[in-house]
Amino acid sequence: MPASDALSRTAYSAMGNNRHDYEACCTFSEEWGMYGLHCHDFYELYIHFRGAKHYCIDNKVYPIDANHLMIIPPFRMHGLIGDHVLQNYDRCFLYISPGMLKSCGAQQLDLEAFITQHTQRGVCQFRMTEEEAQQCRRLLDELQLTQDSNSPLVRFDNYAKLVQFMSILCQVMSRSSEVVEPIVVNEAMQEVLAYINQHYTSPIKLEALARQFGVSVSFLSHEFVKYTGRSVYDYVLHRRVLQAKEMINSAMPLGEVAYQCGFNDYSSFLRSFTKLAGMSPSAYRKSTRNGQGEG
Repeated sequence: MPASDALSRTAYSAMGNNRHDYEACCTFSEEWGMYGLHCHDFYELYIHFRGAKHYCIDNKVYPIDANHLMIIPPFRMHGLIGDHVLQNYDRCFLYISPGMLKSCGAQQLDLEAFITQHTQRGVCQFRMTEEEAQQCRRLLDELQLTQDSNSPLVRFDNYAKLVQFMSILCQVMSRSSEVVEPIVVNEAMQEVLAYINQHYTSPIKLEALARQFGVSVSFLSHEFVKYTGRSVYDYVLHRRVLQAKEMINSAMPLGEVAYQCGFNDYSSFLRSFTKLAGMSPSAYRKSTRNGQGEG
């Protein structure tokens, strides 16, 4: 599988209009094709109203219903899975950087620590009441309309809405006692995903992977794309760049980061990282060290 096949696909999801603090979105689709598992370096707070059935975070799959809240931390592969086009897909979500999340705590609550505490052991799904879900929808809808404004007064009002939104989510998480257990939708593909998630920094050949699971190359290729929305090569490449984005925040030399993440040489790492992350590894390191997105 040539690298160009993977690099031609949709890259890492970025906040719209080059934002680095937050982005709110409420949207409805009469028909929605499967986007594919993806990841980013900010939080995604996703509320589902109708249309979807299964949500995947790494290799765990959760049933999803009306008024379900999904908390997706940075650097986690996630998304809807399935082989069908969704009908009347209704959802809203907030992208928010760790820095903006910290700011919304207003020095009263460490929101990142709070989320980490309540999503331990892989618990990422929570049930909201209808009233809570609709209140959050209204807040995000209002934010979506005004989030690009440069008016200090509007930006201040939006900040208040963000704090209110996070307050509702914290109440939902703090009272939740019921753990939604992951389910098995496609055992073979979930096992393949689990294997890749454990071994993606090592060489992974499609032929060897097919032998490992006792299936043909064509079957594995077809089923994996149908299940995840990405080819095996594409998924592995995304996992490697995802790992690199985490490691770049350390003092490790970039060449060593490339090697540790499974790239054979720095040039292929540079090309892949730049395509998927939208900037070079050195620029990404500089942006994180400069505190980009800190509210």
